[in-house]
Amino acid sequence: MTAVSFTLAAAGTSHAMSSLISLSEVAVWPTSSSPNGDLVYTVTTVGRAGAGLLEVALTAGNLPPGVTVTFTPSTLRFTGNQATLQNSTMTVSCQGLVPLDCYPFTITGTAQRESLTITNFVNFTPQTLAIRVPTLALDKMTGDALWLRGEGATGKTYQIEASSTVVNPVWTPVGSATADANGRFTFFTSQTVPMRFFRAVTTNP
Repeated sequence: MTAVSFTLAAAGTSHAMSSLISLSEVAVWPTSSSPNGDLVYTVTTVGRAGAGLLEVALTAGNLPPGVTVTFTPSTLRFTGNQATLQNSTMTVSCQGLVPLDCYPFTITGTAQRESLTITNFVNFTPQTLAIRVPTLALDKMTGDALWLRGEGATGKTYQIEASSTVVNPVWTPVGSATADANGRFTFFTSQTVPMRFFRAVTTNP
C-alpha cells in the first residue's frame, strides 16, 4: 500500500509547463529632430518558464522589399513559474522612406513547443500618410523641458512655431523637425514663459 500511495501521489503532482503567453508591439517616436532612416518599435513578450527555461526567438515577416529588421535582444529568456514580461527593440532599416505602419507586417515569437504571431494594426495607406496634416502632442519633462511629439507626413520637415496667445497670435519660429517614414517627428524645447502655444508648419512640398 505504501508503494501504491507514493505512485498515485507522484502521478497527481502538477508541474506547470513553460508557456508563451502574448506578444505586442508599439512604434517609438524618434529621439532626434533629424532622425535617420531607421524605424524603431518596442516588442513586449509575456512568458512563463514554469518547469524549465523558456527561450523565445523573435522574427519579423511580410515586410516591404528593401526592408531589414534586427531585434535587440533577438532571444528572450524566461525563468521561474510566474508570468513576466520582457521588451526587445525592433530596429527597421529602410532603403528610402518606407512607411512601415501602412503595411501589415508580422512579428513571431518562437519557443521550443509553441509560437505566437501578431500582425500590426494598419491605420493609413501610404497615399494618406504622404499628405497627412500635422498634429502635435505636448509632454512635460523634468524642470522646464518640453517634448513635442508630432504626427505628420512621411519625410516632411516642419517648422515649429510658438506664440504666447491664440488671440491675434504672432507665431515665432523656434526650430524645425523632420518626420520619419511613419510620419512621426520630435522636437525638444523649454517653457521660458508662463504660457506658450505651438504649431507645426510644412517647409517642404
